[in-house]
This record gives sequence, structure tokens and C-alpha cells, in this order.
Amino acid sequence: MGDNSVLWKKEDRERHSRRVLTAGAARVTADKRFAVLHDSTSGDEPKVPTGGDVWVLVIRNSKPSDSGIYVCEVNSNPIVRSFHKLSVLQKELLPPNNFTTTDVSMYEGQRESFSSRNHNYTDCCISKNVSLNCIGFCNIQSILEGNTGQDPENCENDFPSIVRCMADGRNHVPCCIQERVPDICQDVCRGEYTTITDNIKTHFSCSAYTEQTLACIVEGIELLPSPPENVEVEALTEKSLKVSWTTPMSNADTITEYLINVTSLKTFDDHLIDPSEGTSNKPPTSLSHTVHVSVPSSQNQTILNDLTSFTMYEVTVAAKNVHGSSLPSYSVRSLTLTPGKLKPTAVAEAPRLPDIKACCTNKGIVHKTCINKLCDPLMADTAEITDLMICAPWAADTFGCLINGMDHTPCCKARGLPELCQQLCAGNVTTIDFNFFKCLRYMEEYTNCLLQGYGVLPSAPLQVHVTNIETQFAILHWSTPKTLGDTVTHYNVHYRMLMTYDNEYKAIAMVHSPYILEGLESDTDYEFYVEAVNTHGVGEPSSRITFRTESKLIEEKIEEASVYNVTACCIEAELGSMCLPLCSYDASMTDIKLLAGVCGAEFHKLLRCGAGGRNHGACCSRRGVPPSCLSLCSGVMVDSLIVTATTCIPYIGNIAQCFEEGTGLLPGPISELHATVTTDTSVTLEWEGPDDGSNVTDYVIHYQKVDNTSMHETLLKLDNQINVTETTVTLQNLENGALYQIFVVSRNKNGTSLPSSTIMIHIVKTDGERVNAVTSPPHSLAVASHSATWVTITWQPPEFSHPSEQITYRLYHKSTADETFQITNTTVTSHMIEGLNPNTQYIVYVTAISKKGQSLPSETLIAWTDPAYPAFVEPPTVHPINLVMEGSSMTVLCIAMGTPMPTISLYISGRLVTQQITRHMVTVIHNVTRDMDQISCYADNGYGTPMQASRKITISHGPHIQASGITMAALGDSVKLECKVDAHPEPKMLFWRNHEERTPVIQGGKYDISVGPVKEEEDKYIMHLTINQISDMDVGEYFCHAENAFGSATQPVSVRIRNVAATNNVTQCCIEQNVTSPCMVACSFYLDIDSVIDKPECINDFDKLMKCAADGSDHRSCCSQWGVPRRCLDWCRGEPLLNNKFCVLSYTKQIMSCFHEGRDKLPGPPQNVRVEPIDAHSVNVVWDLPVKNPHTVEMYRIFWKLADSTGQPAQRFDTPDTHFKIGGLTEGSVYECVIKAGNHKGTSTLSDSVKFTTGDKYITSAASHGDDSSHTGVAIAVVSALLVVAAIIIGAVWFVRTRRLLGGKNSGGVAFENPSYLREVNMDHIQIPQGQSESTISNGTANGIAVSTSSGGQGWKQEALHVPASTEVNPTLYEELKLGQDGAGFKRLKP
Repeated sequence: MGDNSVLWKKEDRERHSRRVLTAGAARVTADKRFAVLHDSTSGDEPKVPTGGDVWVLVIRNSKPSDSGIYVCEVNSNPIVRSFHKLSVLQKELLPPNNFTTTDVSMYEGQRESFSSRNHNYTDCCISKNVSLNCIGFCNIQSILEGNTGQDPENCENDFPSIVRCMADGRNHVPCCIQERVPDICQDVCRGEYTTITDNIKTHFSCSAYTEQTLACIVEGIELLPSPPENVEVEALTEKSLKVSWTTPMSNADTITEYLINVTSLKTFDDHLIDPSEGTSNKPPTSLSHTVHVSVPSSQNQTILNDLTSFTMYEVTVAAKNVHGSSLPSYSVRSLTLTPGKLKPTAVAEAPRLPDIKACCTNKGIVHKTCINKLCDPLMADTAEITDLMICAPWAADTFGCLINGMDHTPCCKARGLPELCQQLCAGNVTTIDFNFFKCLRYMEEYTNCLLQGYGVLPSAPLQVHVTNIETQFAILHWSTPKTLGDTVTHYNVHYRMLMTYDNEYKAIAMVHSPYILEGLESDTDYEFYVEAVNTHGVGEPSSRITFRTESKLIEEKIEEASVYNVTACCIEAELGSMCLPLCSYDASMTDIKLLAGVCGAEFHKLLRCGAGGRNHGACCSRRGVPPSCLSLCSGVMVDSLIVTATTCIPYIGNIAQCFEEGTGLLPGPISELHATVTTDTSVTLEWEGPDDGSNVTDYVIHYQKVDNTSMHETLLKLDNQINVTETTVTLQNLENGALYQIFVVSRNKNGTSLPSSTIMIHIVKTDGERVNAVTSPPHSLAVASHSATWVTITWQPPEFSHPSEQITYRLYHKSTADETFQITNTTVTSHMIEGLNPNTQYIVYVTAISKKGQSLPSETLIAWTDPAYPAFVEPPTVHPINLVMEGSSMTVLCIAMGTPMPTISLYISGRLVTQQITRHMVTVIHNVTRDMDQISCYADNGYGTPMQASRKITISHGPHIQASGITMAALGDSVKLECKVDAHPEPKMLFWRNHEERTPVIQGGKYDISVGPVKEEEDKYIMHLTINQISDMDVGEYFCHAENAFGSATQPVSVRIRNVAATNNVTQCCIEQNVTSPCMVACSFYLDIDSVIDKPECINDFDKLMKCAADGSDHRSCCSQWGVPRRCLDWCRGEPLLNNKFCVLSYTKQIMSCFHEGRDKLPGPPQNVRVEPIDAHSVNVVWDLPVKNPHTVEMYRIFWKLADSTGQPAQRFDTPDTHFKIGGLTEGSVYECVIKAGNHKGTSTLSDSVKFTTGDKYITSAASHGDDSSHTGVAIAVVSALLVVAAIIIGAVWFVRTRRLLGGKNSGGVAFENPSYLREVNMDHIQIPQGQSESTISNGTANGIAVSTSSGGQGWKQEALHVPASTEVNPTLYEELKLGQDGAGFKRLKP
């Protein structure tokens, strides 16, 4: 727990909060009945904190009002909580009077008074976790009256539980059958519900039978018994099982008999029982058979005899009365014993336990709880904290008696008891404190060790092994333990999955060998062990056995090899690969909706393969498919796809279930049917049976005589039929010269297949010529669409064809005036005949072609083409009408007439948007812009003159304002503020002085407002605000505001006073710089360089004059744009030049122009830089605004470095604030810091350098501000001042010597590069570390620094001028060419 505290709280449900009772060992609540028990002395174990880990909440004189939820909470991060429920009962509370009766008359009276219409099963729903919103469906009355309070679709996931509760275990199926509810809808009658999922088989329609189903349930609840309970199955011998149960909860006295259903699942090889024998390859036999046994209602058990040895059986029990029966009970699986084995009938008596209670009594323990609980090994695991507290005085005697003179520590250690609790196993406990409370959770293991030590528990089971490992189950075997095996009453099996190491064992109690371990996952490793149990407890566990279940994939492949494969059929029929997801009985509705448009043309292949050549008509009729959709159950689509889908999509689940069910029941179609005329009156037929492994009992041959009219009919039943069992037959007594139609279907007890082909044959004897059966002809020809030059013909595939047969079509067409037909081959069931003449009649028919040959022709269709008319287009229609808004969407409708169908083009503002061959083109334009106001529809069909129709629309949009920004003026001037507004309709426009308070600027006085439209520009307006004789009160922000029905806009415009105070004191600067008196004439209000440029004696003062003219700003960006070379650029920031004569003669005027241009735009250096300590590694640097142009500052750049770090680059950071936290400093080190101000026009020069030393709680500096009364501070200040003076003298000497060596410029300083915002400043170009607040930056990004206020500190400046350049590098030629573009030629830090 560390330094955290434990709090006890109580849930206050009325206030939805928790009331604090105690905190630590202190009571917080005013109720004195509450207290905390916690040992404050040190524990025996060093790892356990003081007081242990037990905090007990004590409630004295408890009341019923104390009931509720108590929370034990540790205020750690995150918070840890445990919840404890307390129920306090009243002393007067008594159990209810229970009585039972078997009086039939009383039952009848209750039955008469009970109305099933009020069948309320809410309690059952709540127990099955039905959501509260759906509880309304848990009452029949609510459902019938329609006041469930919820849409059924919202409760789809809860319906399985609701329906199970509604049926209440009664079998309502006979009533539902009587009410003609289809079998697919009888799941509710059985208490089951098929949840609607994405699988097509769950999408079936039963809404028409809801009323009948509820009526049956209402009746059955009153009359039928509920299922028997507590069904148990026990294997007695190799051929017998004992089944027992208890009477049902409802209508038990009306039961006449019990029905026991016994189904054999698998018979195993009993030679696999002995683990010493080798494995056998004999597979388990799974021929299932069912036995029904009736038992009188007076009995509640029976013995099933004449069973098969070592066979898995599934047993259910149902109750029956005169009205019907209950649903079967839950199924119980059991395994008959192996030959020669019998279940032991008697269990020997286990050894007696030592008399621990007598030992405790002899040692003087008198408290009953201590004797009955702690002194009883069988009851010790039920001990609670209060028991340990009560019995603590007798702890040594109690645990001394329990160990019975033996040391049980090895067992306890093996069972995982903590070291402290192992003292109980040795019996050497002297006292019990709160630390031992943790041992209560191990009391079960502790008592088990005691019993094991007493020698009263059985040893581990022997010969543990596993056989008959399948995909989902395995059979476990073991023998009785060596020790006390005759006392074993049952066994416990523990198993777990070996996927991960942290899987816990699952326990199955009260089983016997052999045992079927079910519910396993395929292809997975498992581990199990077995424990023997007698009357005293659980014995030692057996050895661990591991095994791996079989692979389900291999098993499924074996099953697939012997059943019909619908996917293989689709592939063989050359279904498009994109449509293969639909070729499954488990296809999803999502795929159907997604692929319907793409796969619609191949739906007939899906339907044919789904039916599989089987006749599912009987199943579909039984499952409620309407007659209009029954043809689909035969794989035939009569109408168009759209009509069929609209009518039959609600029954797709019914049909899919019949298709899947039929693949295992119905026989598949025959193939390779052919005929030979053997005599003038007989025909010999031959064929091949189904190749999908289906069960065929016989074949039915259909034949009849046809003529030119009836030969085109396709019937599933012909006039004559004969049955044969072979795959060949000879038809006798046929009419010579007549035409016969013949087909063959396979049959079994469940139904028949569909005809896969048909033969049309003349009974004329030939020389053994063989006639192959072919598909039936295509049918249902129709004109899908037509125009003047084309016609689209559709048809349906042959009704008789093999499911996987590849079929192509041959289309014949000609006009009535032509002699010959034109032939077109296609693989789809529709074709557009193009290149036709307008207003002409055409004749069309289709044949089907397969590898067996060509079918008969379909019916003949007469089709007309349309007459030709030139294109005509209407003006475009736009929605919404007269209310198109910018940024929204608009819908444009172009309608064109004409035959053939014209090509419509949509133009918006002269740009082609879309083009289609259609008569009605709808186009949705998103994100409309204000220039999309001209819309045109253009139509052309190749006949006559093309036509265009246009419309101009108005696009409404909210105001958009362009403002003038910042306007500078001198006091007393007049200022004109301007805003341009773009809006439609015309907005209301006004000026505000305060945006938040909406303070207006009123016309009159010094304010003159003019608002109006811009001439010759639509939807453009201009706003002017003129302020006369401007004063300080007029300085600040003004706001242009425009508003119409579609929005509003506000833009600020600012008035600023030119700050000349910071730049007009040039004379003072010249005096400070010691400008000679002849040259002081240039120092006036502004620097007048023209007055001294012709004086040779002033050449040496030009460096000083330029410093004053620069006025603390860095104008190098402007100078580079004016072509000032790099040798003269230092003047632009007020720094001296080595040889200034060239610059004086050539570039003085350009430099002065930049000084004048930047006078009001560039800021001066920050003022009064100072440092505030934070801690030993960080400081806060604070500075004041520049004196010159403080309003123009957009960003500050701060530089810092170690004072003695020669040649190392400084850290830097950009911030808009006037303070910055520098972190990551080294304690006790000396740092120095400078700052410059900047905006998008340029920067200032560097501020005065600040030098400082970091400390724990203070910052030392050369100019520290100590207490005046402190003599120590004064002394330090004096010494520091002397050191600074000495440093200046030494620096001056060194400067002179260095200047001589280098020819001019001094050294030792650190130069800072011109900021990145010299040309442009915005936040995209300034990289501030993420996660930093304001101006705080972490170590590594910029190692923060603390500061002193020493002006002109060493390292930044060596004289009154600015940064020396001996450590700087000159720009490259490429960088010099780029001067003025991005500042690359300015001085850079040396790498």
C-alpha cells in the first residue's frame, strides 16, 4: 500500500453517491457504532507492512438499515476498490408456511381461476438477463395488446431467451401443427427462436402465423406439464444405464407417463481401453438409432437394458399427460461400460477421523464455535474472520490438536500456502493476530492436507489415459487408487486448454470412469488430471495427461467428399468469381445486397446449383413458400429477376433451408441420357446415376406422344411413367412414326430429382443411331427495352438442365421482309439487337446449346422498333428551387425526348459536368460555389438539329469580408477604414467598436459611415468608416460586421498611432556615442545623413551615426532587397564596419531608406531582461516590451548558453510571450542569455546580456538584488563588481591585441543567426515542441537556462556595438545570391 490510505464507504442509492465511514484507522462518520480493526504493531514478516494487509470494518449493534453495499477503497493511482454486500435481517423474520397437496379438486379449482392470457414470465426473463427495455415481451397480455413498449427489431438479440421463457418447457408443436403452422415456423412452439442474422437461412417469413403460435402457447401453458428435472444417467453394466429424474414443477399431478428417448451416438472400439495395447485404426461407428421407453407416472427412475457396450448414448426425459407432453429435458450423455466391467455397488466405510474435538475439550477450550468449527477438520474450511478472532486465545491448543502430532508443512508448501500460514501446518502457533486473516483463503487446502496426513483420503487414481480422441470430445479412463480405493464415492476431473500458461483448470465433479469429456475445440492441446473423493474429502491428484483433439478441417473435407458441393457446381457452371460468395447455403444478406446488381445476370446459375437438380417443391410447400415462388424450389425462374426478387425475397430463408436439407435427403439428377430406336415400336434408354453419393432407390421414366404444339411445353410429369432400378430400360408399344418426349428422374423415399435433360425422338427404326438428350428450350422471351435502332430481348434458361452444365444461347432474328435469320451467340440470358431500322417489325427466337447438342427453339417473339424523332430538351430543373446555398448540394434534372434515345450533356458555367445516353438525367452537384449560376442541358440523338436549354440561378451565400487590416496614423489625422463584403442576398452591414458586447459605431460627430453596393459588380458591397481628428481614445480595434439569412461575418480593422517617441531622440543617442561636434548637425528629430555625407571628417563617425539611425532594429532584410552587399550589411543593424568608405559612397542612401521604411514597422530590443528562480535546474526569464514599436512584436527569440562554452552553439526558443521557462540546467553552472524581438518585417537587435548562476533556491548574478540590510549581500556585490571591472580591463587589453592581429573585428563573442521569421513569421514555420505549455521546453529540445542581469556580459558583446563576428562564417556564393529571399546570407552560427 505504501503511503496510501484505506477508506471504508457505504453506497447511498438515494443520492447516487458514497458516504465515507472511516479513513485509515480513524472514524469519519458521526455514527459511533462504526470502527476499524487494524493491528498497528509490526508483523513477523519483513515484507508485510505495519498492520498487515487486513482492515476490518466493525458495525456494532447492527440494524436492518445497515444493509447495503460497502466499499473498501485504497486511494492509490489508479484507485483500487472491493465491494461487500451486507444484509441485516429482522429478528421477527420467519420462513413462509410451506404446504403441499395432491387434492385434484384443488388443482382443478386453481386451473379454473388461472388465465393463461395473463401468462407472465418476467422472472424467467430477468434470470436469463433479458434487457430491461425488452421486458414488455415477457407477458403474453402485453404482446397481444401491442403495448410492449419496444420495437421488436430492437429486441432481436433477446428473443431466444424470451421465447424459451414463453414456452416454459412445454411442447406446443402438436397444437401448432393442428393450426397449420409450417414446420419452419414451429421453432417458437418448441421454445426456440432463430435470430435473424446475416445468414440467408435466418431470413424466412413467419409473421402470418404469430397469432396461431401465441394461441397454442396460451393454451399449452395451462394444460401441459413442464419437463422433468434433475435428470441423471448412471452406467451400470456394459449393456445397461440407470436413468433417474424428479417430478416437474408445473402440472405434475396430471402426468400419465414419462417418455424416455435414448439415442446412440457412437460406438467405440473397446480394444483401445487398455493403454498397453497398440492403437487401432478402426473408426468409431456412428450409425444412430433411437429407442423410446415409456415409464408410469408413479416412477421416477428406470433401467435401460439391451444396449451396446462402450457406446455413447444421449438420454432425454419428457413428461406426458392427456393433453400433450412437455419439451424434453436437457440431454445427458453417458457411456456404457466396456465388456466385463461392472459398476461397484457398495462403497467401503472410510477410516475414522481422529477425535480432534475431544483433544480441544481436554485442553480447556470451552467455546462452542471453536470446538465445532476450528476443532473439526471437516468444518475448518468454513471458518471466518470472526471465528479466528473469537478463538485467538486458544490458538496454540486448537492448531496443536488439528495437526494430531504430525508436521503437515511439506503438503502445505506444495499446495501453495504462504510461509506465515505454514506455521498452522506445523502446529507451532502461539498467538493469532490480524496477519493470519489471510490464511482463511487457504483453509480448504489446509484441511485437505490435515486429512491427507490423517491417512483417511484415497491416493491418486491409477492408469489414467485417454482414448477415442475426436474433434470435440475424448474418453478418459482411470483405475481405482491403490490406497483406500474401496472408499471412493466418485471422482473429480480437472482439465484445461494448453494454449497459454495462465489458463485455469475447469473442474467436473462426481464422475466415474470411463468419462466423455465434451465441448472441446478441434486441433487443440488439452491437459487433465483426476482426483478421487470419499466421505472425508478429495485425495491426491493423478499425474497430468495431455492430448490433442483431431482437426475439424480434415473431418469436414472427408464429409464434403461424399456430399453435394454447391460451390464446385458454380465453378463448373462458370459462375463469375466475383459472385462465388453467393454460391453457398450460408451466404450473407450483406453479400446479396452488395452483389445483386453485378450478379443479377447469373442468378439462374446460382439458382440451378442451389437446387442441385433436386425437386424441393414438397419441402417448400411444407415450409410456407407461396405458389408464385415454388418454381424457384425446382431451380426455375418463371418471371423476370426484378419480379421474382420482389415477390420471393421474404422467403429466401425458407428456400435456402430446403435446398440445404434436400442435399442430404433427395437424390441427385441423372446424366448422359441417350436413346436408340431398336424397332418400329420400341426405344432403348441408357443413363448414368447421380455422381454426388446420394441415395437412389429407383428411377422413374416419363414419356408421352407430342405434336407440333405440345412439343414446346415443359412439364414435370408426362402421361406415362415406369419405374426401374437399373440405369437402362426399353420402352415398348410405341406408335411407329410418332414423336415422343422422354426424360428420366431418380427417386428415393424422400422425393425425386429434377429432369436434367429431355429427348425428342421420332419412332423410326435406324441403323443404331443414338439420340442424345439435350436441355429443354429457353422460355419466357420478352422485350426488355426498345428504341428506334435497337431492341433488348430477355429470356429464361431451360427448365430441364444439369445444375453444372455450361449453356450458351443462339439468338435468331430477322425483319418480316428478310429471307434469312441473323444469328448471334451469347452466354447470358439477354441481348441487345442493334443496327435495326426504325418503325420495323422483327421476328426473334432463341435456342440453348450444351455439349450434348442444341435444344429445340423457344417460342417466337414479334418485336417492333420505334419511329425516329429528333431530340428535344427541356430547360433544366434545379432543386431546391430558388434556394441554392453555397457549400450545399443541388440536384439538376435534364429531361430530353426523342427516338432513338438522345445523349444528354450537362454544362455548368460552360464546363461539361456529365454526359449520358438517357431521357432523364439526374445529377447531384456537391459543394456548390457561387460561380455555378449558369446551367445548360444539351441533347442530341443523331436525327435533326441538337438542342440546348439553359437557366440562370441565384446562389445564396453568407457574407465574406475583406478588411483593410491595420491602419497607422498620427494624432489629429483622419483615418478611413474600409471593408469589402461579398454576399447574397444583400446583408445588413455595420461597424462595431466592441465585438463581444456588440457596441456599435454610430453615424455623427467624428464618425462618418458609408455603406453601399459596388458599381457593376453583382453581390459586392463596400463599407467605409471615416474617423476625423483621431485621438488616443480612437486607437484600437473596430469590427466590420455583415449578416444575412445565410450567415454572418465579422472582420477586425485596427487603428494605430505612429510611435515616434522611441525614434525621435537621435540627439541623445549621438551624445552617448560621442559623435564629434562637427557631425552632430546630422542628429536632429531624424538622422539627416545628407548633411554630413560630404564632410570627410565625419567618415569615422558614420558607424556611430548608423547605430543611432538603426534605433535598435535589424534592417538587413530590407537592405539585401535594395542590393546592399554583404560587406555593408552590418550597418543595417547598427554595427560597425571594418572599411566603411566604400559603403558611405555607394549605399548610404539605400540603407537610410530602409531605416525610414522600418521606422514604424520593426520593433526595438526587449527591455529589462531579468531572471526568477524556480529550482536548481530551471529558471523563468522575464522581460518588458520594447520601447520602440511594441505593438509590432509578433515573436521573441531567446538564446542561452554556458558562459564558458567556447565555440559551442547556443540554445534558442521562440515564444510570443514576455516570459519563458528554461529547464534542464546544470546546477551551479554559469549561463548567459539574450533576447531579440521580431515580426514578419524583420527583427530587433539583441537585448542586453544577462548572466546568472543556477542554485537550489536562488540565482546568483553579477547584479543580484539582495537585501540592503544584509552585509553579506553587500560584500558579495562589491566583490562581484570588482571581478566584472577586472574582466572588462582584461577583455579590453585582449581586444586590442586581437584587433591588431585580425585587422579589425574583435573576437570571443557568440553571434546569433537572424531568426527564421526575418522574412515571414507564422506558426507553420516555428517549431515548438509538442506537449510544452506556453514557453516551457524540456531538456533535449533546448536545455533551459537561468539568468543574471549583467549588462554587456562577456560572450555576447565586447563593446557598445553589437555582436562580434570572429566566430561567424561568411555566406557561400550561392547563399549570397539568395540574399533577400530567405535570409540565407546573414550571419550563421559556426557549426
